[in-house]
Amino acid sequence: MPKKRIRKYAGPVLAIALFALAVRLLIREAHQITWEEFVRGLTGVPASQIAIAAFLIALNYGLLIAYDILALRYVARSLPLRRVALVSIAGFSLGNNLGTLLAAAPIRFRFYSQWGLSPGQIVALISVVGLTFWSGWWFLGGMVLIWVPIQLPPDVSLPVGTQTFGIVLISLAIIYSLVCFLWRKPWPIGELHLRPPRPGLMFVQASVAAVDLLISATALYLVLPGDSVVPFAQVLAAYLVAIGVAMMTQVPGGLGVLEVILLTLLKGTVGDTVLASVLIFRVLYYWLPLLAGMIALVGYEIASGAAAAKQASGIAVASAGPIDSARPVDIAVTSDTRDAVDPATPAGEEILLPEFQEDQMPRED
Repeated sequence: MPKKRIRKYAGPVLAIALFALAVRLLIREAHQITWEEFVRGLTGVPASQIAIAAFLIALNYGLLIAYDILALRYVARSLPLRRVALVSIAGFSLGNNLGTLLAAAPIRFRFYSQWGLSPGQIVALISVVGLTFWSGWWFLGGMVLIWVPIQLPPDVSLPVGTQTFGIVLISLAIIYSLVCFLWRKPWPIGELHLRPPRPGLMFVQASVAAVDLLISATALYLVLPGDSVVPFAQVLAAYLVAIGVAMMTQVPGGLGVLEVILLTLLKGTVGDTVLASVLIFRVLYYWLPLLAGMIALVGYEIASGAAAAKQASGIAVASAGPIDSARPVDIAVTSDTRDAVDPATPAGEEILLPEFQEDQMPRED
């Protein structure tokens, strides 16, 4: 019992401690920046660049739908694209700000369970969503840091250089690829028995996540002051380090962690105005999508409530009216039958994917 309590509270306590440390470091760095420099950073970005960055971020959130599509492909379930888009955009927009455990995972459990997925399938789906990000980060981060190592400030000392860190990341990417190519036995993870994704799915995972990271790094690059002269590769390398560390700390939204790392790594080339640019990026990439995600959730709940009310009163007709959220609709996202669940497994069974089935799995009705 004490061990379970320690595991339960260790993560949140560590995240709070890291958040407090990051805020303390950020305040210390911010004290070295004058108000005039901060205002110059806010006003020094052309409006056209901010507009392009906002467009890229909107495009980026559209791409994030592919994370859930790939995860559904893994568990061999099919849902209409509009439903996948709702869950993905709401999950990522709220999860990026509030954290995976507080927002992203509950949103996926709430909707996917309503639409017929078992708890075991949802846990596997969430795991694959996370694995998609990390696979792309390993591949892209490893290549970028090997070819474009970051020069750390004199007051920052690490046991290894960033180029060595890049070698570690690319090694993880290679190991993951080999596991997907060679390992076919299921891994018991609690009550789940999961196999690594097929090589084809693994390649698409890494590609989607790499493009996701490239787009968001480009948006950050665009909101840097117009008079700053810094190579995109350096901004990309700094962003990959910052976003990876922020994700590992599990601080909601990487708040404070992302800012202090980017400020530390880029102020030598961009200048102290980089703090203002990071603030603009947080508004565009985190806070505005959070507002959009909340509006989407509220709109869906209102539409579902209206549909339920019409059904109860006998007004709704089959050819019109809002979507009946209680009834799954076929089929907009296709399933990869090679990465399928065992057709013999009951819908409520907690153990997912005990074996792969090489034969074709019939589509759901």
